[in-house]
Amino acid sequence: MALKEKLRDGPVLYEIVPPRKDTSRYQSELRGVEEVLHDPRIDAVNVPELTKREEGGRVRYSPVTIPPEEYALMIKEYKEPVVNMIAPRLPMEAFLHRARKVLDDYGFQNLVLVGKEKSGDVLPGPGVLEALGALRPVKGAGVALGGICIFDRRSVDTGEYGEENGRLDEARRVWAKAKAGCDFVTAQIAFDPGPALDFLTSYKVLCDAKGTEPVTIFVSLATIPSPSILSLIESLDVVVPPSMKRALGGGAQMGRRSVELSAEVFREVVAGVESRRLDVPLGLQVEQVGVNSGGLALELLDRVHPMLP
Repeated sequence: MALKEKLRDGPVLYEIVPPRKDTSRYQSELRGVEEVLHDPRIDAVNVPELTKREEGGRVRYSPVTIPPEEYALMIKEYKEPVVNMIAPRLPMEAFLHRARKVLDDYGFQNLVLVGKEKSGDVLPGPGVLEALGALRPVKGAGVALGGICIFDRRSVDTGEYGEENGRLDEARRVWAKAKAGCDFVTAQIAFDPGPALDFLTSYKVLCDAKGTEPVTIFVSLATIPSPSILSLIESLDVVVPPSMKRALGGGAQMGRRSVELSAEVFREVVAGVESRRLDVPLGLQVEQVGVNSGGLALELLDRVHPMLP
């Protein structure tokens, strides 16, 4: 069954970072993820587009990994892929050419559109809403378009979202993406249930006021097996509460403790959704952060999969 058909039935994504450009692109790159690719609980594998930001002058993004669509080609016989694309990285014509190649030539059914890393970046391509609008008329019936959600993001609207007072919260941002053709959003890794529940509450209130159905929100979880992974996660502007850092401690058991702590975050999110009677479809995304974190990520999936509503 295609991911789009499962979006309101507790779908599960597993995010794997594609290999670096300076390594082999052949089937050997799938070593170490065989268990993921054969796990029946996982509906699709989400493949991000990672970039290296170059400071100074005009913002340029230099990919450090192979393109997500190339890695998706390697895994598609095992799992349905979800390909991420940074929409503004290419001018509109080049963006559409790439997107159509992904959807039509490669035959992938799931595409997540990612915006600028920073609001002040100057890039040649379309914003996420414009990109969604451009793809909406040409996507097939089975195609699911996705976006990104950061639960506690508060930003200034630069004009794309049409906010008169300039202030833009995440509920309004996700609602606008859905209106433009977005079928689901994958959230930034959650290490605190509070922002997730606040967003879900605000989003449901907004959808009710607008008379629209909420799209599926994938709550993302990850393990933190080492201090270096903690530093990496925080460098991506993911907030790890001080209380969790203290509970993680260090040493050989850090990863196992992070499994317990992340499972508790998801349990509280699900319980909060139920107690607040928030009729918002939830999905689960488990992110493998670090090439050697697959075992812990699957332990986390073991813990939280039974909690899916």
